[in-house]
Formats: sequence, C-alpha cells, structure tokens
Amino acid sequence: MPPELTVDTKALAQTADRLARAYLRAGKDAVEETTKGLERELEDLTRSQVPGKLWRAWKSEVFPKGSAIAREPVGTVFINGGPRSRGAMTFWSQPGRIVGKSGQWLAIPLPAAGSRGRLRNLTPGEWERAHGQRLRFVYRGGRRSALLVADMGTTNARTGSFRPITRARTAADQRRGFVRGEQSVPIFVLVPQVAFGNRISIQPVIARAQGRLAENVAERIGQVGGQ
Repeated sequence: MPPELTVDTKALAQTADRLARAYLRAGKDAVEETTKGLERELEDLTRSQVPGKLWRAWKSEVFPKGSAIAREPVGTVFINGGPRSRGAMTFWSQPGRIVGKSGQWLAIPLPAAGSRGRLRNLTPGEWERAHGQRLRFVYRGGRRSALLVADMGTTNARTGSFRPITRARTAADQRRGFVRGEQSVPIFVLVPQVAFGNRISIQPVIARAQGRLAENVAERIGQVGGQ
C-alpha cells in the first residue's frame, strides 16, 4: 500500500496564523522604533539650532496604540501645540519673510518693554494701555529700522525694563540725595520685514528615517523567517 499522507489542517492554520502575527508585529515594532527615533533626532536638531524650548514641541504617535497590531501600522511625528508652536517651527525651518500688512512696520519688543506675561505678541498699543503712556516714533535716517521710545523714564537696573520717572520717585530720590537720569527709552524697534530663521532642515532627517524604516522592517522579518 502506498504511504498515507496526513495533513493536520488545524496545526497548519495555527502555524500560518502565528507567522502572520509575527510578521505584523515585526512591522509594527519597526514603525514604532523608527518613529520614536525620528522624533528624538528632530528634537536634537531643533535644540542645537533654535534658542529656547521649541524642541519640546516635537511629539510622536503610532497607530495602533499599545500591543495591538495591524496590517498597515502608521507612525506620525508632529508639532504638539497651537498655531504659535507651528508658526515658530515654520519660521526656523523654512525660507521666507514676514512683512507688515499694507506696508506697515513690524514692531519687535525690546528688553525695556518688560515681561509680556500672557501677551506674548505684545503690540505698541498694548504697551501704551498697560503703562498709560504714549510712545514716540523716532526715524533713524540711513537705517532700515525706526524706534518707538518712551520719554520721561529710565530702566530697571536688574531687569532692563522701562520705569517711568514719577513725582513720588523723584521726591524719594531727592531725600536720598540721588539724581536719577531721565531718558528716552527705546521700547520697540520697527522694521519693514523680518527674514525667517531657516536654521533647521527637516526633510533630510525624514528621508533618512524612511530609509531606516525599510531596513528595520527587512531585518525584523528576516528574524521571523529564521525562527
């Protein structure tokens, strides 16, 4: 009698399912590792070129989350924050210029403008309302910038912010035999346009990550096949 070949279809199906899940897990792990690596690389690049803490705005997510697997896992690196964070990243990563509406000057606050608190985009109007004082326009011939200055004032020796010369302060100075120098203090510098910082190049970092992802997937699938 010819030999009989018995196929355990249940075991075969279980093996096929195990291999399919292993391949899907390999793809998910590769996407997760590469996405996190891209986030860290963008953080390091931003921190090395951009002042402040904008580098913290980079975040990443992988779908599906947790231990779940999918046929097409997706990794996303994005700017976590509102229009301000996204605008700041655009400023530092793309070429371009910021110009005022209808040819108006752009007002950039100087240290004497003081702490802005929640008014991060401090305007001359906001400063005038907060201090109850009008700013004076000073045109500087031969330069591409002008100034808005506050008269009858001085600056704080510690913070550099503007302080008005009041009668009470003058009287107190006189009692101490001190004469405070009265100045016209620049509060804003006015410029017709501002060039973008354009210090970081994001696309080459993304391209390198895409190459690493392909290598990572191939390596992990090869490890599954060797088991």
